[in-house]
Amino acid sequence: MDNQHRILLGLFGNPVEHSLSPLMQNSAIAKMDLPYAYLPFKIEKTDLEDAVASIRVLHMGGVNVTIPFKERVIPFLDDLSSSARFCGAVNVIKNDKGRLIGFNTDGQGFIRSLSDEGITPQGRIVFIGAGGAARALAHEISLLNVEQLVFLDVDETKACNLALNVQNTANCTAIGQAMRDDVFQELSAKADIIINCTAVGMFPKTDDCPVVSLDNCRKDTLICDLIYNPLKTRFLSMAQEKGLKTLGGLPMLVHQGALSLEILCACSAPVAYMKEVVYDYCAKQERLHPD
Repeated sequence: MDNQHRILLGLFGNPVEHSLSPLMQNSAIAKMDLPYAYLPFKIEKTDLEDAVASIRVLHMGGVNVTIPFKERVIPFLDDLSSSARFCGAVNVIKNDKGRLIGFNTDGQGFIRSLSDEGITPQGRIVFIGAGGAARALAHEISLLNVEQLVFLDVDETKACNLALNVQNTANCTAIGQAMRDDVFQELSAKADIIINCTAVGMFPKTDDCPVVSLDNCRKDTLICDLIYNPLKTRFLSMAQEKGLKTLGGLPMLVHQGALSLEILCACSAPVAYMKEVVYDYCAKQERLHPD
């Protein structure tokens, strides 16, 4: 299709150079022969309001939003979905005839990545971090039949506030505590799933890890990391050394991206193909840069 007649979609963030979303979304768009084009936009913090306004000015179909703007874009939007309102974070902005509506597909993306592995969240789930990503996942997980959600954050108040929000809106119990090694070690012994919702261990600081050890984890504890660059974080490597089951961030990236595309383009996204595209790309990069 002639590029002059395509509807522009995009990714707002800073940085955006590392993102796999343009590759994944443009591949899906091409496969479905849709009249869209998806571009990354590196936005400065001082330009965020103007950038959001440009969605209307340029008649864009909408954008994905990534770090550090998932919370900061909210004042510039006209409405929010229930999940975006609960978690106070937006990763999709849809231009609905000039009205900008914020959505959050991270939680459902994570649930679907677990489902691919035949896993349903249950029991006690420990979140490392209580920011936007943790809130998005907590919103969806708290609607399921889980026993307890535990939030650990270096900012104990933030962890406690998120726990209170969950308790006020869901049927499971929730607690928030300071992220300290002694606290984590005690809680990890009782955890069914542990999820790193922080950026600790993300490229380029790949030697960093959000915990000192996983020595107290049960043998059946699932260790998850939302980071997908690198594919195997130090956190996941530590878990695998203990023989624990792990789940990295790439499957969630694919599923939240597919859900985003469905919102922006009103279509059923080719999830399997999108997964194939990003996994092939990552495998190629690992062959080129084995270290």
